[in-house]
Amino acid sequence: MPGAVTKVVFLEARDSPPQDVIELPLGPGGTRDIFIAGAFQPGEPHFGASVEGKDVTVEASWVGGGGSVAGSVDLMVRVRRNANDLSDKARDDFLFALGKLNGIPLDTMPIPGPGRGLYVTDFVAMHVDGASDSEHGDSHFLPWHRLYLLDLERQLQSIVPEVTLPYWRFDEPAPNLFTEDFMGEMDQIPRDITAPGGGFDQGGLSTPLARFAVNNPLSQWQINSTQGIARTARFDPMTEPANGLLQPGGDFGVLDQPATLALGGGSPNPANAHLGSPATTGFARMESTPHGAAHVSFNGPINFVPVAPRDPLFFLLHCNVDRLWAVWQAIFDRDDFADTQAYPYQNPGDADTWEIVNAPQWPWDGSNSEPGSLRAPGTRQNNFTTADVSIGFPGASPTLRDAIDPYDNRLQASYMGFGYDDVPYNHAPPLTN
Repeated sequence: MPGAVTKVVFLEARDSPPQDVIELPLGPGGTRDIFIAGAFQPGEPHFGASVEGKDVTVEASWVGGGGSVAGSVDLMVRVRRNANDLSDKARDDFLFALGKLNGIPLDTMPIPGPGRGLYVTDFVAMHVDGASDSEHGDSHFLPWHRLYLLDLERQLQSIVPEVTLPYWRFDEPAPNLFTEDFMGEMDQIPRDITAPGGGFDQGGLSTPLARFAVNNPLSQWQINSTQGIARTARFDPMTEPANGLLQPGGDFGVLDQPATLALGGGSPNPANAHLGSPATTGFARMESTPHGAAHVSFNGPINFVPVAPRDPLFFLLHCNVDRLWAVWQAIFDRDDFADTQAYPYQNPGDADTWEIVNAPQWPWDGSNSEPGSLRAPGTRQNNFTTADVSIGFPGASPTLRDAIDPYDNRLQASYMGFGYDDVPYNHAPPLTN
């Protein structure tokens, strides 16, 4: 595509060196499987990932054939990008797909009506009190939410294949994200929980609504019969990162990326980097901050676990949480699910059943949530990433082990087909600032 900087490289095998051009000997009627990956390009927008759909072409020609092209295919290096840097088209595609999942009538496709779409019946209903023990606390917090994000992303891609979940870097200002054209403009409230008007409004019962442009699908956002997205901020997103909460007894602030990566204990000795167990040790501590502190940088549903996904900003926040884990995994080579530093609970008896590395996860296993009180909502039972897109998930019931090794480095057939624009595919240390 004119102006595109996207490039791909070719690999003869999963762990072989990447090449710009690859020659493959083929016998009569022969075929060969190769790997294709996006070329990581520091200094380029999104490090060389596609800004728009199918902006790079792969060509095949016969060696010695005079350079004539025997065949070609247009591709997209489709990875998750910083929401603050999205093009207008990428932003609008994402919002359109999100609105369709909410049930908003944005075109002639049959829809169930606002507030009654798959987003509400499945994804909001998966993150509720009865399932909290399956999803939060200790080391399973990160892999469970990785599965949750991928499930939603595949559903979005069934509507607009070019879409990926964008991430909100909550340790940086995001002036292009919190606008009427994207995630909404908001009132600003005091950071001090005891300040007048700054009370901690769990669930957003008295919080003013964010403001959206008329042509933004989020202007029609609805959860069941509740219209609008209640959200105010304790920081100025135009000039400040999320800042957590100043509360009696101390400051609950948002760690920046270098401080978050240091939670794993990898500095100064990378061999000591570990996910941690219980959640008060190791990298798993990030569930508290920066993750929890980013949530409570707002008043509204997003600061209260049972209803947080009612605000779609939830998924941009959690996409950054997952990105931070991916950065940590890449720096310290922590995607080996059999490594207790990558994931501590290897055997039954080490922890509760849903924390074991090879345990199927609720709600995709169709069983009751822990502690056994909630059935799978909507279509989630025995239905994981079944959207008709180019890369689905190989099984209906993923495990924590699958989420720990999303790029199929250790376990064949668990490849998840997602990536981040600042995390190299080949485990080279990514940028940490």
